Amino acid sequence: MKKSIILVFVSLTFYYRSFSQDAPPSTDIWLIKLKSIAANSLSISNYKKITENPGYDNQPFFVPTLNSILYVSDKNSNQTDIYQFDIATGISKRVLNTEYYKEYSPMISYDGKLISCISIEPDETSQRFWQFPFSAGIGKPQFPDIIDVGYYAWLDEQQIAFIRIGKAPNTNFNIEIGNIATGTMQKLDDHAGRCIQKARSRNIMYYVKKYDSTDWKIKCYDFERNVYKGEIQLPQGQEDFTIGPNDVIWLSSNGKILEASIQNPVWKVVFDFSSMPFKNFYRIVYSPDFNMLALVTFDSKKP
Repeated sequence: MKKSIILVFVSLTFYYRSFSQDAPPSTDIWLIKLKSIAANSLSISNYKKITENPGYDNQPFFVPTLNSILYVSDKNSNQTDIYQFDIATGISKRVLNTEYYKEYSPMISYDGKLISCISIEPDETSQRFWQFPFSAGIGKPQFPDIIDVGYYAWLDEQQIAFIRIGKAPNTNFNIEIGNIATGTMQKLDDHAGRCIQKARSRNIMYYVKKYDSTDWKIKCYDFERNVYKGEIQLPQGQEDFTIGPNDVIWLSSNGKILEASIQNPVWKVVFDFSSMPFKNFYRIVYSPDFNMLALVTFDSKKP
């Protein structure tokens, strides 16, 4: 099936039949600017909510070269598209406009040349991994036979770690590593959570392993040497993390950000936002320049 796509930065339009889908949860994105106050110590210098849509605004991703944040929004509709928030001007614009496809998880490819995302197709069940060029051009799905991708993380120019969500009533999420050059995927583990991250300075990836309903751990995997480096016990019910300074792990937990590492797996509080207007947050992203955090807040029950 052919898709007609016109891009400006990444601006495109699809024309397909639409099917109904349950509305995503009501969420917003906050931008927290940080400042250094001492060695290995940070504080808040400023903060603002960058979305005002009463519906779904989620999955922020920093693009340092453009001084902006990519994110997903439904803008009071049944359609989720990708937007770009300009940090300098405070203005958002839609950069990926699909009339009948729903996009999630925007990221920049490892080499910085493409934008990638998960596209939910009109049948409301197929979820493929797509890439699009920044300039005018045609996007295309990678691994086109894989239709159950939920989350992902770039590992290097060719390898991407995927969480395969399977089909209901299956609740066992597998984690697999795909190779763009060969078009193949290899299973690494099962019973994975939704969060997966690559270390900033090493060939290490971190992901959540759910051994049972309460025993959740972050596993540390060296994908270059194919060896595990250890694991960290998660506080009960928490799984949303980002990579902080010096490749430590920052975890959202009940209005706080906690820090731990494989070398020091005991969680300690880095920030306490429980008295702030953005205290009900769960998803966190730390900017590559270490000056900002993006937090996703929710209205009632955590998504």
